[in-house]
Amino acid sequence: MSHRKFSDRGGNRWEIRVSSRAEWRFEPLPGNPNPPCRVRPPLYAGDDPFELSEQELQTIFGSATPETRAQRKGSGASPFGDDYKPQPRKSPFLDDLDEGE
Repeated sequence: MSHRKFSDRGGNRWEIRVSSRAEWRFEPLPGNPNPPCRVRPPLYAGDDPFELSEQELQTIFGSATPETRAQRKGSGASPFGDDYKPQPRKSPFLDDLDEGE
C-alpha cells in the first residue's frame, strides 16, 4: 500500500500514514528534521488522503501535534521502569530448582 506524500507550507516533505479513520500519522521524509506528528482528520476526509488537495492537507497538518517519545514505536522505554525487580517465587517446588544450580 502506498502512502500519500506532500509538502507543508515550510517546504518540508511528509508521508501520510492512515492509522485509522480517527487518526493519521505524518512521518517526515529524508531531509525533514521535524518529529512525526499525529492528527485527527476531518470527517469528510474518511480514510483516504489521496482525495484531498495539497492545500487541504496543509490545513489539516496545521492542527497536528508532535508525537512524544513514548508514543513512538520502538521507543525502547521499559514499561516496568528502571527499578523493576521480579517478585520472589512463592512455590517451594520452584525454589528447590534454584538450590541445585
